[in-house]
Amino acid sequence: MEDDNAAKHSHEVAWGSFWGLVGTLLLKLVSFAYAIYVARAFSQENVGLFYLALSVIGVVGFWRDLGLPAALQRYIPFYEAKKQGGKALSLLKISFAVELVLGAALSAALFIYADPIGAFYQNAALAEGLRLLAAYVVFENLSKVPASYLQGRGDIKSCQFLSNVQNITKLAFTLLLFSFYGATLFTLSAAFALSFLAALLLSVPILLRSMEGHDFKEGGPLSNSELMHDILPFGITLTIVGSFWALISSTDRMLLGYFGNPATSIETVAIYSIATQLALTIMVFPSAFGSIFLPVISRLAGKDDHATMRKVVQTSQRWILFITIPIALATMAFAGEMLSVFYGSPYRSGGNAMAIFILGLMFSTIIYPITLALAGMRLVRLELNVAIVVGIANVILNILLIPGFGMEGAAFASAAAFLLSALMFERYGRQYLDYKTPLEIYKLFIAGAVAFAAIMLLKPSAALLASGIPAIGTGEIALYAYKFSYLALLGIMGCVGLALFGVVALLLRTFKREDIDLLYSAAGKAHLPQGAISIAEKIASYGVED
Repeated sequence: MEDDNAAKHSHEVAWGSFWGLVGTLLLKLVSFAYAIYVARAFSQENVGLFYLALSVIGVVGFWRDLGLPAALQRYIPFYEAKKQGGKALSLLKISFAVELVLGAALSAALFIYADPIGAFYQNAALAEGLRLLAAYVVFENLSKVPASYLQGRGDIKSCQFLSNVQNITKLAFTLLLFSFYGATLFTLSAAFALSFLAALLLSVPILLRSMEGHDFKEGGPLSNSELMHDILPFGITLTIVGSFWALISSTDRMLLGYFGNPATSIETVAIYSIATQLALTIMVFPSAFGSIFLPVISRLAGKDDHATMRKVVQTSQRWILFITIPIALATMAFAGEMLSVFYGSPYRSGGNAMAIFILGLMFSTIIYPITLALAGMRLVRLELNVAIVVGIANVILNILLIPGFGMEGAAFASAAAFLLSALMFERYGRQYLDYKTPLEIYKLFIAGAVAFAAIMLLKPSAALLASGIPAIGTGEIALYAYKFSYLALLGIMGCVGLALFGVVALLLRTFKREDIDLLYSAAGKAHLPQGAISIAEKIASYGVED
């Protein structure tokens, strides 16, 4: 019975992850197009100022939501499991009110203190960027509330839809404003802020429709005592946690801008920002998976069903890595080439930093389901412990490494922070969930190491073949034809590595029977030929560890 229950929740995670993956892939494709357009149409100075302003806002505005959106994600499914719909509605209303007030307060602060911040960086143009992005803070704060509520309900399709609306309108507004104002910091900042307003306006009818049919009277409203002694302390603690994660995600760019030569530091920030943005594409599946996993695991936590939680975590950890590792290998191996082809040769110098950053992300990926399980159990104190230690370590490493190693030093500091975070969450997983990462997870990394070695051995051959690609047409046509051919060549190299990874993973017997059953079900729903499904099942079954 316990295994059946675990299988049911694993399937819920799998199908929820499918919809999350579809939406996230679209999100990443649009983000990819946006990043390419921005890198090629705007100067590195404007790109650097834009990302530096966002980093500053992330650090100085760590308090801007009091952790209420994150609390919504965790408490909505928890109240659902406890049949306390009235408390869920109260928390939703309170969140809207608080987010509006805090967003407006930070927006006003940015206007007032923009000049001193710009002076600190010896760049008056940064003050302009901060003021232009002030409105974004209010729109983003409010848009987080319905998105968090929908995610707490497990409505992944609506969450992904709203994320894609924001992303697509960001690109559309950028193109529109570019036609009127050109490649300016105003164009980048105003388009970014307006995209969150569009997502906010569209989220209102979706939220109201999602609330239909739910009993918001059962359990009664949230009492003042629960708000003051449970929800707000929980949210404030999450805010403190978020402030340290903001340090981790923004310190590298801020210190690159501070320690560098004022004449070139903004360009360095631009290259590093674009490189790390491309590196984050490997988080496509983990992000899609996390959006459904958190409400599922929160409901199980509400029922105190730790045995099922452990089984679901184990299955999810395996699925995430099997999909993410091959993407990471190809992206690491051809980091510089990808930056050059997509964004232009001035960005190629970020290749080493990008590869190092991806390695750090893999440490986070292996531990990701455990962090979400602990979050679902509302063990926010553990998150705070990790965030404080990792945030401080990240700042110290950036200060030590950036002056001597530049972008590579910043990337190494981030990778070390990710590793430290993974080690701490692994320890807490054992202590509070009695969860130990299974052996097959480490086998997947062995398979990945073998595949990466093969890709690196093939890389010189890819470069040699690329040099022999004949010219097609003249001028820009010839350039784009060459880039397309080179990308196709890199894709072939990546597919070779992926195939080798799959073979080694099978030989090491890293799969479980439920993995095969799920793949069989998915292939049937996709209406693939039955013969091909049967052959694939037989091959995959060789790697099953029952």
